[in-house]
Amino acid sequence: MSNSDRGPVSSVVALVNPTSRNGAAMVTARQAIAALTARGVTVDARSGSSAADAALIAREAVARAGDPASGLDAVVVIGGDGTIGPVLAAARGTQVRVGLIPAGTGNDHARALGIPTTDIDGATNIIVAGHTLRCDLARLTVGDRTTTFGTVAAIGLDAAVTERAVGMTRPRGQSRYALAAVAEIAALRPRRFRVTVDGIVHEMDLVMASVGNTPSYGGGMRICPYARIDDGLLDVTLVEHTSRLRLLGLFPTIYRGTHVSRRGVHSLRASTVTIETAEPTPVSADGELLGVTPVTIEIDASAMDFLSPRSTGSPQA
Repeated sequence: MSNSDRGPVSSVVALVNPTSRNGAAMVTARQAIAALTARGVTVDARSGSSAADAALIAREAVARAGDPASGLDAVVVIGGDGTIGPVLAAARGTQVRVGLIPAGTGNDHARALGIPTTDIDGATNIIVAGHTLRCDLARLTVGDRTTTFGTVAAIGLDAAVTERAVGMTRPRGQSRYALAAVAEIAALRPRRFRVTVDGIVHEMDLVMASVGNTPSYGGGMRICPYARIDDGLLDVTLVEHTSRLRLLGLFPTIYRGTHVSRRGVHSLRASTVTIETAEPTPVSADGELLGVTPVTIEIDASAMDFLSPRSTGSPQA
């Protein structure tokens, strides 16, 4: 863990996702920019028209903020966990301060950092104060593609639930995940997993394996409840195959993080995790479907600086 103060923030480039939360994020963005401006912060707002455009804008913003001559103090993301992805990739390994004003559906990065998810003024005050926490990221490799992510990678049932929920137009909000979970559990069958955790092999029939840099995904589901964003390790949660009735009973306990004490749920910690399955199984991270197994996930310790509340220890979700 590394906390630091480099002085208050007075000039930022703000990255906005106009499609986040079905377009509702733009209202939050306007309010957030007004709140920053009212506090004397100069804001250069940018938004992309596509994923590739957003990635390019993120790289340019981080490069500008990393140049002392630019006068920029930070890059601020106004959006959700999907919006922040390109910024994580661009900021890893730099000293650029990254701020976050939550405006997405899940907002699990914000939860891990102790940033309020429904208080724009509170999130704005954190940015202006300028306090940073040096945080970990994770690197996920599927095939020849490597992706940087910040929260949780899901393999199996939870990835399938995410895929189904993202494709649903109704209902809005987090209730989509509950309905998607019921539908996926109804069609569930066991899959043989081979999970290698820092060289130690575990073979078992699982319904899902989750690898967390932070405690939660899906808008507060505490799948890896003891994960911390700045401890240099990944938390691994493995859920053995069981009856559909037991799985339906398990899902509500994930919101509280109490599932880890149940029979058939295993918690591990590691710096590198490789997951192989008998048949291709969906893989997602930060709520984005990335491909199918096999997959390797590695911790990228102390990779970037997030603007966060001042505290004596790392925040928890």
